[in-house]
Amino acid sequence: MKKSRNSRKQAPVLRRRSTRKKAPSPPQSPLSTQRPRVLFLANSEHGQTNIILALTHELLVRGDTEVHIASFPNLKPRIEKLLADNKLDSDRAQSHIHFHPLQGPTNTEAFARTGKRSICHPPGYEGALKGFKSLFEEIWAWNEEEYIQVYDSCREIIQAVDPTVILVDCFFPQGRDAAYNAGHQAIILYTTSVLHVVYGLQPFGAWAWKFPMPGTDFPYPLPWSLVPSNARAAMDAAKMYRSSGRQRQIREWRKRHGIQGRFPFADAWRPDRFHLTPGLKELDWPMEIPENVLPCGPILLPVAPVKTQDPELYQWLHQAPTILINLGTLYAPDPGMARNIAAGLRMFLDSRTDKLQVLWKLPKHSHDCAHVFEEAEELLAAEIEEDRVRIQPWFKVEPLAMLQTGQIVCSVHHGGANSWYESIQSGIPHVVLPGWQDCYENAVRTEWLQIGVYANKTAAPGVDADELGRALIKVVGNSAMQALAEKLSVLCCKKEGRVVGAEKIAELAYHPERMALPIPEVIQHPKDKLRTIRNKFGGVLETVSRPHLDKYTASKSYGPVSTLFVAITTNTSLLLPILGYALLILVLIPSLPIPLLIRILYLLYVLVITYFSPTSLPSFPSPSSALRNSPLWSLYTSYFPLKLYRSTTLSPYQKYIFGYHPHGISIRGAIGALATKGAGFDTLFPGLNHTLLVSDKVLRAPLLREYALSLGIGSVSRTSCIKLLSSGGHDGNGLGQAITICVGGDREARIARPDRMELVLGVRRGFIRVAIEMGAHLVPVIAFGENEVFDVVYPDEADAHATGSKSVENKNKNKQGGGLHTAAKVWKAITGKSTRVISGRWGLTVPFRKPIHVVVGKPIPVREQRYVQDEAYVEEMHRVYVEELRRLWEEWREVFGVQKDVRFEIVQ
Repeated sequence: MKKSRNSRKQAPVLRRRSTRKKAPSPPQSPLSTQRPRVLFLANSEHGQTNIILALTHELLVRGDTEVHIASFPNLKPRIEKLLADNKLDSDRAQSHIHFHPLQGPTNTEAFARTGKRSICHPPGYEGALKGFKSLFEEIWAWNEEEYIQVYDSCREIIQAVDPTVILVDCFFPQGRDAAYNAGHQAIILYTTSVLHVVYGLQPFGAWAWKFPMPGTDFPYPLPWSLVPSNARAAMDAAKMYRSSGRQRQIREWRKRHGIQGRFPFADAWRPDRFHLTPGLKELDWPMEIPENVLPCGPILLPVAPVKTQDPELYQWLHQAPTILINLGTLYAPDPGMARNIAAGLRMFLDSRTDKLQVLWKLPKHSHDCAHVFEEAEELLAAEIEEDRVRIQPWFKVEPLAMLQTGQIVCSVHHGGANSWYESIQSGIPHVVLPGWQDCYENAVRTEWLQIGVYANKTAAPGVDADELGRALIKVVGNSAMQALAEKLSVLCCKKEGRVVGAEKIAELAYHPERMALPIPEVIQHPKDKLRTIRNKFGGVLETVSRPHLDKYTASKSYGPVSTLFVAITTNTSLLLPILGYALLILVLIPSLPIPLLIRILYLLYVLVITYFSPTSLPSFPSPSSALRNSPLWSLYTSYFPLKLYRSTTLSPYQKYIFGYHPHGISIRGAIGALATKGAGFDTLFPGLNHTLLVSDKVLRAPLLREYALSLGIGSVSRTSCIKLLSSGGHDGNGLGQAITICVGGDREARIARPDRMELVLGVRRGFIRVAIEMGAHLVPVIAFGENEVFDVVYPDEADAHATGSKSVENKNKNKQGGGLHTAAKVWKAITGKSTRVISGRWGLTVPFRKPIHVVVGKPIPVREQRYVQDEAYVEEMHRVYVEELRRLWEEWREVFGVQKDVRFEIVQ
């Protein structure tokens, strides 16, 4: 178990308690080839696959899905037994289930090569870290060839099955990698409690001071004396994970073989996928649970009765009340531990006068000799001789079937999830002998629920005979514990976990759009009504209609106020740097009465922003900036007027790069529509965090930098793009982030002029490479009218009108145009240099009041290539992007009044 995003602040959306209502089951579809296909990808170990087999059973009973299981060959006999035991082996049922064997060694086979008996570790701060190190370094023991073999096998099966929905065992990294790289956002199946999914999501850093870190065996509620150790353990475990040599090694394998995406164990929780766990709120600490995490309750395999499976065992169990000892499939006790368990049993049996039986599963390690447990057997020789104690290396009958006989009075287990949940649902008190991670957590939870005893507190992960003996004496026959255990059993049996889980899987198979967490910002019916426009090609655009602003724009004072605001905001790029450097000159004049501290601080400020890269400074402001969200921007958008349009909605569960065209003289449309919220971006694209990116020189100018940051503007450098698309958002890793790049840049700004659509795009590949590296969708954006809001005059042109817009407003500016033309000629005569002159209203750099229509096109999906970008794919995506941009221009130019002689040209 890895804590999710240990110390990073989570988005508020994650911090609300679930108010889930039971979703209705999807309608039973007729048995046809159109039935949704559900694919399970899993390890084959008993503990990991019991949940999958339980869900498979319930899906087959429902009959409305087709089930495929991809796992290692040793799982197939268990599937056949499941079908036979539950009378699901008819031709009809078998036509709905398909097993696909994976190539390569199982996790257990790979781990066995290490020679370790188990992954046990002691509890406490140091013990928990040792356990996490073992988890990170040893549990995935495949070598590179084997890892890739299993991964490729999963990919082939996914391609062959073409599933509607995929469910992956959380501890099966190749399966998680394969699902992601095949384009599926899989449902993650947890075998453990809810805590392991939502631990890092709890508000106010509760993972540090409220909830015990898994593996520590700290109690709940967490005593204040243990808070420092608990917080330190969580932070050190996160650090250990990031620096894990084994993880780095697997990352290198993945990189070499072109496997994309984050390391599969990196995220315990994500907002864009669904999570199923056998936990239950009433069985766990009181935590807040997001809507896309479903605590189903114990997901247990339906089993045939013991009487059917093994009549002889059935008769034996009914001879006397029985203690069942089942320490899990990964637990291979050494001879010393087995002897101590036997001694504890000896102590307990000697304390009783009534007849009790013991059934003990004691598996041998593959390296053990035949008589490895001889000492343990000698301690119980008399009871073994009398057939009151049976020691077996493996149970032929499922433990749950034995628990359901009513003859088991105490379940002795290691605290593993399956054993714990089986005992819970069967209403049987526990004696827990934990040895690692979640086992310690379940042992502590057992005592918190008062249904059993944590029986090796002083010796864990070993066993002390006296401590075990006392625990058995306390639990067996304890009526209070029995009553509480039965109460929890009733709770779990109201609706069995496998039924709850199967219902949700079927629902998601029919409605995959319900998999992601609902985001509050995604408003189905926006407050501002949307207005629709159409073109002759059948295309449709939507924009925000705000009739409530009309009463303000009609007032006499509104025009001058909006003009003043636009004039100020348009000229900030000139005025603020002048003011900033003027202040620098003032602080350098010794005679002025300026405090020394202010002189030093301002000088340092200018030096730092001038000589340090903007990406190395705190230049990523919150998108909730007061200036960015100010209603003053409605003055700005109504001035031109400026409108933002969408061709389609954009999912908040993706990353996006908006390419803005043309740059124009000063990106007036981008500022109003994509930097601020004056044009209704949040209404049209709810759930997206958008950032306009500009040249670094803007962020190096004093005062101008602060103004740009207050609008949420960032640097357009590659480092900045990667940082924005890989951090923040709904999951802390860039989900729902959108950046806007004015692709043409300064080169395009220098050739911008009215009645032209000349783009610097042919030489631009950087934004395509970033999109491919980050898996971000490309979104073409055209601002119709961006080039029309300023006039441009060159001294060599025949007259001042040659380059001007043909609008009525410009035709009324003949004298002004002639004056500008004359000024340009005089400048060239004096300096010998040809310089363009930019002008707007009144011959100033105040933009003309001409409409700007910013049209956001449809997203272009991009296949992620995180490590190495295929140049052919880069060129292909560039071609597709240019084609989509050209199509957007041609289809909407007539609607937005573009002159017929204006051509779409890529000049560089």
